[in-house]
Amino acid sequence: MLRLGSIAFVVGACAGDSFEPWSLEPLSPEQGFSLRVPPFEVAAGHESQNCYFVRVPDISGGADLLIDEVKTAINPGSHHMNVFRVKTLLDLKPEDGRPIMMGDYAATLIEGSDHYATSPCWNSANWADWPLVANSQHANPDDPYTDWKLPTDVVIRFQPGELLMVQTHYVNTTDQPTEFGARVGINFYKHHASAPTSDLGTLFATQQSIRICQGRPNVTYSGTCRFPNNTAVTIAAANGHFHKRGRQFDIYAWDGLGETTPPDSARFYRSTAWDDPPMAIDLAVTSPGVWWSCSYEWQPPTVVTCDDVNAKDPQHADDCCYTFGGNTDVGEHCNVFLYYYPRVDSDVFCN
Repeated sequence: MLRLGSIAFVVGACAGDSFEPWSLEPLSPEQGFSLRVPPFEVAAGHESQNCYFVRVPDISGGADLLIDEVKTAINPGSHHMNVFRVKTLLDLKPEDGRPIMMGDYAATLIEGSDHYATSPCWNSANWADWPLVANSQHANPDDPYTDWKLPTDVVIRFQPGELLMVQTHYVNTTDQPTEFGARVGINFYKHHASAPTSDLGTLFATQQSIRICQGRPNVTYSGTCRFPNNTAVTIAAANGHFHKRGRQFDIYAWDGLGETTPPDSARFYRSTAWDDPPMAIDLAVTSPGVWWSCSYEWQPPTVVTCDDVNAKDPQHADDCCYTFGGNTDVGEHCNVFLYYYPRVDSDVFCN
């Protein structure tokens, strides 16, 4: 059920366009908290990856803030939107950003634009140990919302003042156009039930050895990841992420031991859409680990040239090889976003 208040945050699209601007209710402190990425434009043929730093508000009288629902609304053209808990600071630092407001909350912004080789907001090493909080890759013009209600009595636990980073990635090309401007809203709904709760944990995994080359155009890469202590947990939600060479993304329950792809009966996620991959949010899969695989088909670059793709290749193979990287024109991804409970020791990273 969509929860719409009498006051809405709306930015209109151009007259005559069919896209109906989204609206999310602004939450009171009793309801939770709302973040709004200020609208911005992405020039045709370009990409933007921005990093916004903001602190969790103290709206529970100094106590931990428990969240049991996350709702996002995202304009089309979005490639992803991720929320991370900030941990080790390397080259991506909130104090280096310019001050902005994210709705009612003070924040700082570091812009990525096209400078993927030099901007710290493009370098994934800068958030290698930052646990995932939530993500959405859904920005359909007909339905820009993702409403994720956590399982009963499972919560995202925040500490007041905790530093978050909201990352937006917009692409404005013929493959993934940003026709109505870039705009993102996130609502975090407060948990009010009195029963004992279980904390949500997250798993963020990448396969960084991928190479999709002109001379070897059809390839599949796999990865594995165990939960702490090889403990069986309940997987509640998951989605996969790759770029436009991606053809199929599968995630399987894995026993933590096998060395071959698990049987089809163990598969709980499949995506064949790179530009709007599904998010599975009603899972109840028990497993001590996951196995995932990404299948690709090489295609010639459109916005850039093979010279640009070759320049990024660390092996300098001169075979127009797309390798791991965030920019969709010259790079590819094979990333898992996964949520589980109960949280065991720590959040999980497999890179």
